[in-house]
Amino acid sequence: MVEKIDQKKCRDISTEIQEILAKWGKYFFYYYPKEHRIRPSEFAARHMGIVENAADLEHSILMDRIMEKEKLLKLFQDIDHGAKTVSAKIQSSGKDVVYQISMGGIQGGSQKQPEYVLGLIEQIRADTRQNEIIQALGSNFNSVYYVDVDHDKVYAYKVNSAVRSVLNDTLKAIPGYEAIMAEYVGKVVLTEDRETMLYETSIENLRKQLSLKKAYQYDYRIVRDGKVKYCRAKFVNTSDGGQLHRMVAGFSDISSEKQRELERMAYVDSVTGGNNYESFKKKIRDFRQPGYLVSMDIHSFKIINSICGIIKGDETLKGIWKCIQGILEKDDLAGHINADRFVIYSSGKDREKTIRQLQQLETILAELSERLKVPKLIPYFGVTKWKPDSKVEEVYSEANFAKNQIKDRKDISYQFYSHEDTIRMLEDKAMEDEFKHSLENNCFEVWYQPKYDPETERMVGAEGLIRWRDEKGNVIPPGKFIPLFERDGLIKVLDEYVFRKVCMQQLEWQKQGKEIIPVSINLSRASLYFDSVVSRYQQIADEIGVKTHLVPIEITESAAIDNDNIKGLADKFHDNGFPLLVDDFGSGYSSLATLNMKCFDTLKIDKSLIDYIGDFSGERLLEHTILLAKELGLCVTAEGVEREEQVDFLKQMKCDSIQGYYYSRPLPKEEFEKLLLTA
Repeated sequence: MVEKIDQKKCRDISTEIQEILAKWGKYFFYYYPKEHRIRPSEFAARHMGIVENAADLEHSILMDRIMEKEKLLKLFQDIDHGAKTVSAKIQSSGKDVVYQISMGGIQGGSQKQPEYVLGLIEQIRADTRQNEIIQALGSNFNSVYYVDVDHDKVYAYKVNSAVRSVLNDTLKAIPGYEAIMAEYVGKVVLTEDRETMLYETSIENLRKQLSLKKAYQYDYRIVRDGKVKYCRAKFVNTSDGGQLHRMVAGFSDISSEKQRELERMAYVDSVTGGNNYESFKKKIRDFRQPGYLVSMDIHSFKIINSICGIIKGDETLKGIWKCIQGILEKDDLAGHINADRFVIYSSGKDREKTIRQLQQLETILAELSERLKVPKLIPYFGVTKWKPDSKVEEVYSEANFAKNQIKDRKDISYQFYSHEDTIRMLEDKAMEDEFKHSLENNCFEVWYQPKYDPETERMVGAEGLIRWRDEKGNVIPPGKFIPLFERDGLIKVLDEYVFRKVCMQQLEWQKQGKEIIPVSINLSRASLYFDSVVSRYQQIADEIGVKTHLVPIEITESAAIDNDNIKGLADKFHDNGFPLLVDDFGSGYSSLATLNMKCFDTLKIDKSLIDYIGDFSGERLLEHTILLAKELGLCVTAEGVEREEQVDFLKQMKCDSIQGYYYSRPLPKEEFEKLLLTA
């Protein structure tokens, strides 16, 4: 029936007229309200690239060519409800086409239910800017949508096949924006990104963002085929006047781009812009010729940051990197580890070539210091052999080991790793491996060195010192294992072990009726970097049942000066009843500011200053140091005292206590407790 009527009516509009109108971009179609079917005319079918036939309304080719489907459906509904003529501008789903669609000229049938309606499709000039945006997004994004914000409608322009398989039914219904986003996020986006993405892509947030700029983008993660993918959403405001009435949204998989970005972040140093350590390790594994691996550091680089500021420090690091690049030859390589630490690979077997490069680097770094007007840059290097298939970390450890042998020297700038170093490294590794077992089996012992009042000759305190007894009963010197444990971080565990042992021993002596004197313990600089150290030590003392004033804390002067938070830590220790002693005053660089920190209760003068006794200038220095400390309310303990004339001088200076071999060497617990009086 429809087919016969359609053919007849088509003849009513002559082919000549249709051809002329087609040249003007106007095409006829026919709509049959009773059957809800639509049929394009010959020229309309030809223009749209389809065969000429009738199709039901929702699946017709006309509907497929329209983005604003709901708007077009409304025209047909108006006709169904009796409207004689209808018209509207409707966005096409392709390119930059906008159609003016009109219907009228009701023919045959009843007034309320016409037999068919004549429609006219007129191609008019599109919103060029909006379509340019849609096309631009379409070339870079897998899915593109037009969003009518005012009417809360989403029209699909281009849909990725994976998205279509998930949201196809919803998209056909021309969904609301918030609804489709909620469905998309809930089904596709990685769980931990969902809440953030819903906010970032909400109309509320987009109004804020797009009022400031025309486009806004947000990166997120999805799960597809069991793998995490990186995606990007971009929103472009196509409205005028800074308001958000319409926008175009594009979504795309950027996993490959993100991977390149992550690789760049993983392998490019943020300060120098060159190779970081990870990049260096990755590249050197491919080097198939022997060479030398160099660990490089700068003496006292932190002074630059302190005096000149962090920005100048970073500028200096960039300059150092350029200097390193300048001494590298064709097959050489370098990387920035962190802070002022660098690593260099010098290719070839020629040891002298490597030395020449390092000496050249010393020279140009001195020149860099002058150019940047910073304290002189003095590098020092540890060098070891590199062989193909070596393990980078192991070889770098060797270079580091060699470098650390000269870190306190200024007379030489480089040290080659030797076989003896290997033996020392093996010993260090053995000690590290044995550490936990020794702790559990009480192989670490606390020895006690008394402190005496030089006026009364009474013992007024002691210092708890750690000793390590091996399986054969031999005592391992502290100088052998303490520096190792300071480097590898085990010292923090050992500090706490000593503190706990001293607390337990104090409680035991108290129960035995012994006279209790304060026994101080050393706290390493590593332990000071943990804010919880005070509460932890207070907890241990409370748990054992010992008053904190009986276990004073000793902190070396250098550790105190290097810790920016020392004042805050000292206040916490004092608040919990711990007396504080500044240890090793005068052993390295000493500052009068240390005396005025108002952090400490006792100043312990190092043996290096005590040895000045007998020298006029040295005695004057000691005299003024002790007098100044006392004027500032500090007690004074002299350590490393070995001779009677030293004791006499210190007694004259009213030194509060003396610790050293003159009175006693460090004693095992059994010998020390014999010195304790019965209370």
